[in-house]
Amino acid sequence: MSVDTGTDADQEERRKAAMEAEENDPRLRRAKRRLFAIFGIGSFGAGAFTASQVLFFTESLHRTPGQISVALSTAGAVAMVFVLPFSKAADRLDRRRLLALLHLASGLAFLGYLLPVSLAGFVVVTGAVVIVQRLLSPVRSGLIAVIFPATRVRVRAATYVAFNGGFALGSLGAAWAIGVGTQQAYKVLLLVDVAALLVCAVLTMTLPPAAAAEPDAPPRRGYAALRDRPFLVATVTNLFGCLHDSALFIGLPLWLIQRTGAPHWTVPAITVTNCVLVVLLQTRLTRGTDTTGGAALAQWRGTLAMGAGCALLCFTAGGFGVTEYALLTGAVVLLTVSEMVQSAGAWGLSYMLADESRVTEYQAVFGLSLDTQEIVGPMLVTGLVLGVPHGAGWILLGALVVVPSFVGTRLTLGGRVPWRKPGQQAA
Repeated sequence: MSVDTGTDADQEERRKAAMEAEENDPRLRRAKRRLFAIFGIGSFGAGAFTASQVLFFTESLHRTPGQISVALSTAGAVAMVFVLPFSKAADRLDRRRLLALLHLASGLAFLGYLLPVSLAGFVVVTGAVVIVQRLLSPVRSGLIAVIFPATRVRVRAATYVAFNGGFALGSLGAAWAIGVGTQQAYKVLLLVDVAALLVCAVLTMTLPPAAAAEPDAPPRRGYAALRDRPFLVATVTNLFGCLHDSALFIGLPLWLIQRTGAPHWTVPAITVTNCVLVVLLQTRLTRGTDTTGGAALAQWRGTLAMGAGCALLCFTAGGFGVTEYALLTGAVVLLTVSEMVQSAGAWGLSYMLADESRVTEYQAVFGLSLDTQEIVGPMLVTGLVLGVPHGAGWILLGALVVVPSFVGTRLTLGGRVPWRKPGQQAA
């Protein structure tokens, strides 16, 4: 397990020298550009199809909302069972080739929607799509860790920017298909997604090889990440910290529609504002998260930003005037900052606390916190925001995020939660 507290001067100098060497390596610069293209193209295809998939399922495949929910929920649960054993095996393979194969498999799985299938077939195809898509995430993170050992957190943040930009552009295609409203238009978006995945497979094979590292000890039964207490603390802390996702994209739109007089155009405006801020600021806000201490403090600061955003929203109930617009704008900015800073801290911890020879397995375990948030978060956030009167649910949601984050950061940093990294001077 790699733990860098950033307090040893020699260690800090070596870390900076390694980062500089990676950033100046022409081969790695080319690899970085190709990696950004992989994330951007892949998310473009995903944005084109995902934004319209419910309409595709109902209009083209003639599935009911209940059937769609059952298929997606079942697939998500099965994927959580598959991801750990698969990721453990992935640590013994070349992650570059494995990622290319997963992109190909994902494209083939999506093509299954074009076949005439029964309800059982629809569930099977959906299961294949969701499972393969879920397996992509830890392998991508493991690939980044192997190719960019010193700058992995910065590279991960930059890929997040590429992902958001591609997804936003792809969503414009979804808007076109929804406007046309024909089955053929939805099928075109599906084929765009498949084509993007095939391009990603080809680009992946142009990256440097990412062979498995030699383990420090003989393989043991079970999962090392599940026995690693500091890593599990970071994983559980992230479960609460990443509730910003459900708050921003589920809780806030429902709150605006059902508890305020805000016009409906404010809902898509939230997504646009979020994407623009991520593209402009994500890389900058990731600085300092390449050590354990810096990453833990970034996660803590990110949750404080979410708490502040939630506090503003509790005053927006009812009529919507200039004051409410200002409060809403401030809250969206704070929740987006929370997303960027907390996510950067979480990426840093997921890498810094991981066993280098089992990094894909560790990324898969860390990803379980995100999966759990996607299952529990929408119900929890909706229940608090709409179920507690007078906007007090926003305050409770903020506390639910800030308090566990404080405890997790305290445990990670050995009992203290300073605002600055140890040794950092005030500006």
